[in-house]
Amino acid sequence: MQEFYEFASFRLDIKKRRLTCRDEIIPLTPKEFDVLFLLIKNAGRVVEKDELLETVWKDTFVEEGTLTRNISWLRKKLAAHNSSVPKIIETLPKRGYRFLPEVRKSGKTVLFIEEQTIQHIQIEEVVEILPSSDDNEISFVDGKILETPKLAKALPIAQNARRISKFWIIPVLLIFVVLVFIAYSGYFSDNQPEMIMASKIAPFSGLPGREITPAFSPDGKQLVYAWDGGIDGGNLDIYVKIIGAGEPVRLTETETDEINPVFSPDGKSIAFVRNFADHNEIILIPALGGAERKIYDRASFAGVSFSPDGKFIAHANLDLSQKEAGLFLINMETGEKKSITSPENLIVDHTPRFSPDGKMIAFIRHFGSFSREIFVVSANGGEPRQITSDNVRIYSLAWNIDGQTLFFTSYRNADRINLWQVSLSGKEPQMIPTGSKEMEDLAVSPDGKTIAFVEDTVDDNIWEITENRSHPIIRSIRGDHSQQFSPDGTKIVFASDRTGNYEVWIADADGKNQRQLTDSGNSAGTPRFSPDGNFIVYDAQNADASDIYVVSIDGGAAKKLTESSKTNFLPAWSADGKTIFFVSNRSGVDQIWKMSAGGGEAVQITKHGGFEIFAAPDNKTIIYSKGRGKPGIWSVGINGEDEKPVPELIHFSGWRSWTVASSGIYYTAYSMQPPFVIKFFDFATRQTKEIARIDKSPLLYYSNLSVSEDGKKILYAQQDQNSSTIMFAKLN
Repeated sequence: MQEFYEFASFRLDIKKRRLTCRDEIIPLTPKEFDVLFLLIKNAGRVVEKDELLETVWKDTFVEEGTLTRNISWLRKKLAAHNSSVPKIIETLPKRGYRFLPEVRKSGKTVLFIEEQTIQHIQIEEVVEILPSSDDNEISFVDGKILETPKLAKALPIAQNARRISKFWIIPVLLIFVVLVFIAYSGYFSDNQPEMIMASKIAPFSGLPGREITPAFSPDGKQLVYAWDGGIDGGNLDIYVKIIGAGEPVRLTETETDEINPVFSPDGKSIAFVRNFADHNEIILIPALGGAERKIYDRASFAGVSFSPDGKFIAHANLDLSQKEAGLFLINMETGEKKSITSPENLIVDHTPRFSPDGKMIAFIRHFGSFSREIFVVSANGGEPRQITSDNVRIYSLAWNIDGQTLFFTSYRNADRINLWQVSLSGKEPQMIPTGSKEMEDLAVSPDGKTIAFVEDTVDDNIWEITENRSHPIIRSIRGDHSQQFSPDGTKIVFASDRTGNYEVWIADADGKNQRQLTDSGNSAGTPRFSPDGNFIVYDAQNADASDIYVVSIDGGAAKKLTESSKTNFLPAWSADGKTIFFVSNRSGVDQIWKMSAGGGEAVQITKHGGFEIFAAPDNKTIIYSKGRGKPGIWSVGINGEDEKPVPELIHFSGWRSWTVASSGIYYTAYSMQPPFVIKFFDFATRQTKEIARIDKSPLLYYSNLSVSEDGKKILYAQQDQNSSTIMFAKLN
């Protein structure tokens, strides 16, 4: 028996934990489902906040804001699918919430419901028994003459005509019901991937350190992966381990990182990516260790994939010097390279994955920092087909063994990275609950019964560096970064996810009196003080887009400056405070745009890409980087004239570890191993000098360097803890 709750045009399926509206699945996070279920069960009465928190977040401490955000997300999702219902969840200030619509509960199965409906159909057949020959009987059935073997003595028509329809109705109905049920089940099985649940989630090895990029052996008995050996700050090497037994066997031992290993289909070799400062190499090594063979020396870092027959390796590449981007196949026998995708404007395609039958390649197309989508393309090349349209970050993907669905990890409709599945038909993706904090790097076992993924635990804190010492100044057990001194040096603004999602915070210059400025319920970041120190501009990402906002340093309602459905992020003030620069993909790729500080129409500045932005002191130019994998610091006039690199910094590769001061540019020099050196490039002398050395690596994805106006203090965000564990989950 299946239990449903129905309201308006919605149906909540309790067994499958699924909400639908007119047969369309509405994806909910596990907590959103639990909140909605509790409200529906108590429809019409006020459910107190404490009751919701104690029931849904049992044995977990969360603040009231977490409940508020989940209610807000539920309202948005319900309204998006049925705007005709004026109000579904009512807020009673300081008390709780009440579910308003009338709720209908059904414990019947779909088959039983269909049978009850069909039984309203009246089917009658009139049979008249006529006199006949000695051997046969002649009868009329619905106006047709039938001759059948004689079974009984014929009687006169007037005396024996009768209705016997009741003997026909039951078998006809049963056959009809079965056919309807089969058609119903077939329709939905063709249009939705089978609902999959994850269970028995457990660590793969239980060893300390960073374990990433796992891949199963063809027989499913071993796992190959990258690991730092449990050494804090150690580089990543390739290891292989029997699942459930033995110790890891180390296959590589170099001073650089080796990542993204994958077994060849015959299990005899392992291909992986060796990561250098200015390029990456694809290496082949025997699965038991031995002599290496270089396959290719200009690969991107985001993974390789063997074709099922072992004849080809798919890899991604981005080579700005050759204006070459896309996916490529390498012939393992001849070394010949073949282009599979050629995206325009050097959009990045990465993470290629051959389908189980080898006919297709799935991959992630990277439109910008926040916008990534899944595509599939024929292994022979051609026009790729888009599978997702979420406009959010997608981190990894893997094929299900059925060859018709894909698993992927994404921020989709949630405040953390979750596991999803989507069919090639492009239907709405379904979330697979795992309970993981943050998850990446998917791999599926050859029998399709186990999935491996990486669960990250990261603690980023803000440190202050002065002439005499360095010490933590802002810290929590979550992420604190993207910091900036106020112009007068008395305050610090930063981003933190200590409440569950990223918001903008402000503190005194010594780190005291920390307080939250925004409560966006989204992912807010990149806060920047206005030149007068009275306002802060920042970006905030929701499920559909990212926009630019301004808020007073005293708090209050934030003002939204952008109104497009695209990604708008990484804002910066002009030196006079009258203009705000930001990055947007509204033209198709990330470019720098500008608009009035009060809002209004935006104007494009760059034509060849842009990323992190700082205004130059002369108020005539801006200084910017172009993003990960694109070295150099650049400058352009505020009206878009004269895009050019800063010659002395053309090889700088720390894409987010830099900042601009009145007299020059501070940046962290790239290095594979500590110490990491902070340097200063002087605008006047065009010379560079060393400022400080630190032991922890700069953050990759967040702005992590700020300098006080007098140059005596540096704020530096670093990872004080960075561990990642490979987890296994059973799929059923």
